[in-house]
Amino acid sequence: MSDFGKLLTAVVTPFDNNGVLSTDTLWRLCRKLVHEKSDGLVLSGTTGESPNLSKDDREIIYSTAKDSVGDKVNIIAGTGTYSTKESIEYTKMANDLGVDGIMIVTPYYSKPSQLGIMKHFEEISKNTELPIMAYNIPGRTATLIEIDTLEKLVDEVGIHSIKDAVGDLAFTKTEFEVLKDKVDIYSGNDSETIEFLKMGGKGVVSVASHIVGNEIYNLINFVANNEIKLAESLHSQLLPMFDLLFEEPSPGPIKYLLTETWEDVGAPLMPITNVSADLGSKLLDNFQKIKNN
Repeated sequence: MSDFGKLLTAVVTPFDNNGVLSTDTLWRLCRKLVHEKSDGLVLSGTTGESPNLSKDDREIIYSTAKDSVGDKVNIIAGTGTYSTKESIEYTKMANDLGVDGIMIVTPYYSKPSQLGIMKHFEEISKNTELPIMAYNIPGRTATLIEIDTLEKLVDEVGIHSIKDAVGDLAFTKTEFEVLKDKVDIYSGNDSETIEFLKMGGKGVVSVASHIVGNEIYNLINFVANNEIKLAESLHSQLLPMFDLLFEEPSPGPIKYLLTETWEDVGAPLMPITNVSADLGSKLLDNFQKIKNN
């Protein structure tokens, strides 16, 4: 089984002022994330504004990331859409470009049954040998992948890992009881990372690691070394930032913070808007507070 690593970054997609993909910025961003301890880069997911990306955009994103970091870290392509046929097309393309894995989100908008979800994953898996991460995020897709279905996806489809962005720790606790010895489970919410790690989770697919990657790396290692008090102290320090990054629609906040503290990655594409002046001020203040500690 491939090991995606512990700290995976859900990478933003940089655009120029005309909304055109900025490959030079993406190339440098991938290098920055590897330097700041990311084990893997998850491309064209929610944070990467996947619904706004064309097939050509995706091809450029995957090839640019691969050119930037080579085999230093895992490249995981978010190839899932609401269409099984389209998801297969994107998966085949990503496979041909040499990515290390794919992430398949629950089909959104169409609200499939649990059987429909199973069939979706089955058809995609028939068309690739790449390890598959199942992305469970009912707050955006309107459909929860239930525990029984996740177990079938592990046992019958052979999914490699789960990104749990359900936002319900009671659900997650049951998920771990049933599946933690069978599959790698990642937190899909930065704010829940410490709880996932305590339950035996593999790691996190993080948004905040764009700007506090070293700190999240330390948090993961504190829990791994059973230094729980140090982990909880660091989590408390980072939690306000985790919350601020989702105070307004993502990826607006993280793109704003990257632009202000690193390099211009462009505004999110409509209908997501840039952050308010008030949130921008709070983000910068909190970022400075973290870095000054």
